[in-house]
Amino acid sequence: MVSIRTVVGSLLDREICQASNFNTPGDVSLSGTTTRLNAIWRQKVVHWYFTLIAALRRQHSSAVQSSSGGIGNPFSRASVHVTVSLLDNYLMSLPSERALRYKRDRSAYQLLATTCLLLGMRLAQQDRIKENETRKREAAGQHQAGEEVQGGLKRAKTHRTNMNEVSVSTVASTTPAGVAIPNAAAILRISAAPKSMSEHHILSMVREMTGSQSFPRSKVVTALHFVDALCGVSTRASEDRSCVSLGPDDAEDACRFADVTLSDTRFSGLRPSVVACAVITLALARSSSVNLSLASLRHTVYHSIFGAEDDSVVQASIRKAESNLLGSIQVGAPPSRNRRVVPTTHLIPLEDE
Repeated sequence: MVSIRTVVGSLLDREICQASNFNTPGDVSLSGTTTRLNAIWRQKVVHWYFTLIAALRRQHSSAVQSSSGGIGNPFSRASVHVTVSLLDNYLMSLPSERALRYKRDRSAYQLLATTCLLLGMRLAQQDRIKENETRKREAAGQHQAGEEVQGGLKRAKTHRTNMNEVSVSTVASTTPAGVAIPNAAAILRISAAPKSMSEHHILSMVREMTGSQSFPRSKVVTALHFVDALCGVSTRASEDRSCVSLGPDDAEDACRFADVTLSDTRFSGLRPSVVACAVITLALARSSSVNLSLASLRHTVYHSIFGAEDDSVVQASIRKAESNLLGSIQVGAPPSRNRRVVPTTHLIPLEDE
């Protein structure tokens, strides 16, 4: 069995690789990314992402439930997190004058956001399929270094080729148990997109995005991946407080807090590992399963992800993320997961609220 430390270490390596996939323009820094984003539009788009994914999940509920453990299910919160990562990274990789267009031009932003959703669902699906195949090979003792997984995205060329086909078909042939990603035309139809946006426009945007430097060459790492890596049967901290595991309820709370960060531009540009530390610490602080002070929780969660070496800059970023998250969380019970909300309008209303 692969150790937690190995899994987390691999995620950290991929996180670094992910950040190096694009050349950030000179006028962009982690503290200045919000100046490139329209906070109101982005919040509406993230809400639309979750709403549409939930509608698609209900539409395909029988197929999703019949698949093995939901592996390859593109209609989950993971797809939304990958989608928002694509959206943010693309905007932050653009020259300032092009980025400004997506901050002011509603139609251009809608087109970009819709394209990111299609790519995000496909990437999340392919990564889950690849992970499942890898686990099967490892369990059978047949893992071969450098072996290409069928349907996987190991090479950048294969990655982009698969993504360029996303708006052409529903790719049912690569999805388990009949779980098929809608093509561009279906997404435009279900979301009541404006007539000015066509499948041709989305296909052109797909080619532009997959050909950009910001498009990921490998698995897109999000805060959810770090939460998942620390999941266990129950919530507990090691005796030396160097490692923590999350039980199902606390892991769900951490994922819910991670969902909240997507709507807040203050988290844009932060490392997924930093966001993960903040959401896990806050989830454990509210848990009845751990009896540790907030300072001890921070220490334990930090070392669970980053290891023994202390980095004051990263720790300061985590504390700031915690503070921002506390300000973003609405007091009260989360909305019912059984609430049936079907998206009938597209992304950004004609009049800003």
